[in-house]
Amino acid sequence: MTRKFINREIELKRIKNLLSSDKFEFIVIYGRRRVGKTALLKKAIENRKALYFLCARRNIRYNLRKFSYKVCEFLNIPKAEFESFFDAFEAILSKERNPIVVMDEFGYLVEKDEGILSDFQEIVDEILKDTKAKLILCGSYISVMQGRVIGKKSPLYGRNTMQLNLKPLKFEHLFEWFPKIKFEDALKIYAVTSGIPKYLEFFEGRDAENEIAEKFFDSSSFLYNDAVNLLSEELRDYSTYFQILEAIALGYTKITEIGNYAFIEAKDVYFYLKNLMSLGIVERAIPILAPRKGKRGIYKIKDNYFRFWFKFISEFQEEIESYAQDIAIENFRKKFNTYLGEVFEDLCLELIKNLRFFPFTRIGKWWHKDKEIDIVALNEKMREILFCECKWKDKVNAEKVCKELAEKSQYVQWHNKERKETFAIFAKSFSKKIKEFEGKKIYCFDLKDLKHMFVK
Repeated sequence: MTRKFINREIELKRIKNLLSSDKFEFIVIYGRRRVGKTALLKKAIENRKALYFLCARRNIRYNLRKFSYKVCEFLNIPKAEFESFFDAFEAILSKERNPIVVMDEFGYLVEKDEGILSDFQEIVDEILKDTKAKLILCGSYISVMQGRVIGKKSPLYGRNTMQLNLKPLKFEHLFEWFPKIKFEDALKIYAVTSGIPKYLEFFEGRDAENEIAEKFFDSSSFLYNDAVNLLSEELRDYSTYFQILEAIALGYTKITEIGNYAFIEAKDVYFYLKNLMSLGIVERAIPILAPRKGKRGIYKIKDNYFRFWFKFISEFQEEIESYAQDIAIENFRKKFNTYLGEVFEDLCLELIKNLRFFPFTRIGKWWHKDKEIDIVALNEKMREILFCECKWKDKVNAEKVCKELAEKSQYVQWHNKERKETFAIFAKSFSKKIKEFEGKKIYCFDLKDLKHMFVK
């Protein structure tokens, strides 16, 4: 279902301000597919005279012909075909003093012929630079847009006046998208969509778990097919990336483990992981007090859509495509609550970052050998430390959790004899909330508290 334009006010204002400036502006926008780049662009140029062109994944000559026709329509001149993009922009500037030109999916052109970047350098330097024109290049190939379009080795390097990496919607925006949604349903939808607007369109926001079963476990559905489509479009040798993501989803989180599962030499694994990290699909996590360049880091799937897909869909593709999806759905219903606990933990981390009820200088997860604490936050100046546990359960015994947390906290080696300790527990509900444990301040947050924090 189609939804209204949500939570792009800051980005929209920035773009509109540049479109209203009295000098040349060169804007580069990129972000993963389905994140809402085109909707943002069309909103920004709404009620303005602008040339919007969607590049096709075809050769340069084909795109130039189509662009030529768009230019002629924009200028209200007879249909013609220009010899080059340079000629097309010259024609635009000969008729329009302050043109706005938007080229969506510009990465397609770069993919077909990287020489197009030198052509656009010439267009910027010789035609547009000293005018009031506005040029917007937008793309979904994040690696292409970051590396080849605005990277240090690009002919266009240093020429853009704004670059925007458009991110998915945050969890709190789901309450605006689905005004009457329950907290649990919001978490379930966020846990499988990562806040991607295109994916949210497939949900009503009621009875989320059944909606997920219906939308993902059908071989003809968009949400079932999009993971493979995205990886195959963005990455060469996508089958190797597929195996790596599958390995991480199954719990193989260290480079040697990933390499063994995917049949790749350990020394070659990082190349693939680096590309997945540049796409925002994977991230490296280290314990909060460990050296950043140490060997204790692990890799996890950051994007919830891919995390869910590789945890619940990948293993059962054969069954789903042969209409025997019941076994996959049964596995999903059995393990989904545990999976939600992982997403809930990430959500609580973001909440602490945003609310800052505990002023911290560092925050993250802590683990050592068989000990693990969901969230640890440090105030290094005041030598204060916050220990948090996240329980996706009802009727949590806060005192019992605090006792376990106090025992584990002793293993966190950081000013142990002089620090001030505070505990926080996040849960669906509590059998009884407490405010103090063995002289320590305790925060207990249930779903009612959390919804109040998110829905302001």
